[in-house]
Amino acid sequence: MLIDTHAHLNYPEIQNILPELLSRAHDSGVDKIIVPATSYASSLEVVELVQKHKMLYAAVGIHPNDLKDFNENQLSEIENLTDNNKIVAIGEIGLDYYREPYDKVLQAFVLRSQLQIAKRKNLPVILHNRNSSEDLMKIVEEEYENGRLKGQFHSFSGDNIMSKRCIEMGFCISFTGNITYKPKEHTYISYQIVKEMPLEHLLLETDTPYMAPVPHRGKQNEPSFIKHTAQKLAEIKDITFEEISLTAAENAERLFKI
Repeated sequence: MLIDTHAHLNYPEIQNILPELLSRAHDSGVDKIIVPATSYASSLEVVELVQKHKMLYAAVGIHPNDLKDFNENQLSEIENLTDNNKIVAIGEIGLDYYREPYDKVLQAFVLRSQLQIAKRKNLPVILHNRNSSEDLMKIVEEEYENGRLKGQFHSFSGDNIMSKRCIEMGFCISFTGNITYKPKEHTYISYQIVKEMPLEHLLLETDTPYMAPVPHRGKQNEPSFIKHTAQKLAEIKDITFEEISLTAAENAERLFKI
């Protein structure tokens, strides 16, 4: 049993092949897939998409790189969308200081507002972080409220100290196919995090259509490829593929209530 907790299946290049992609995912042992939004417009798209496919669930939210057309009314609209029973999280949200220009004040406001929506609606969050670890952790820790805030740090890019801070708050962590690539400095940090972290805090994801794992590196990623990332994580933790797949799936079912 495999659950892909992060696959952008609403993207146009995926929509054209979605029936075949979902069939391959099912044949590879993937039972459930979470489709995160990145903007108000894509939130509407994923809500519609997941109604059409039993194995799909969605997260709604506004990504820090999609704030060009942001207005505050979108926040209340995002909150209204969560009344749909196939919406299982607020995401993909977070901070991103990589793509310039960026507005730190606006990013922080939108992030905090969505963390507060998640707490009001008793939903987990799916967090994006790029070059923003300390600011992100500061906001998350301030909004934590003794466990009212819960969720997933997706495509984890922090260090060992950050991972421990996340786990102490009860958050889950996931890694994409890049953990299967030829090791470099940060990869070894990720290996150490995986080795040391409790298995009950680990989730699996592809981040489709990005970062396809070896042996598919360079191709468009898809949920059926998640087995390769799971196998690499199992090797790092020195456990079986079956153990990591089942436990990560149970973690996802518990966090997202799917």
